[in-house]
Amino acid sequence: MAMDNVRRLMLAIRTDADLKHALAKAPDQAAREAILRERGMHFTHDDFDAIIDHLHVQCQTHEEAERFHQFRLWWDFLRRT
Repeated sequence: MAMDNVRRLMLAIRTDADLKHALAKAPDQAAREAILRERGMHFTHDDFDAIIDHLHVQCQTHEEAERFHQFRLWWDFLRRT
């Protein structure tokens, strides 16, 4: 479930500017989790850390790996704020 939610978020932030903006403007992780919960994409820090490497090895092309890397950097930046 959490893995699917991370995948869905990776896809959604490429097409849903409102979601990406809301997550970026959220004041803290609890607010980001609430936004994701409202959209049916909730996962925790622990979930993310547990599955992120697994998702990375599933990339089939260089382009997928690049998009994945950009997403991971963006999400890691957000969760440190």
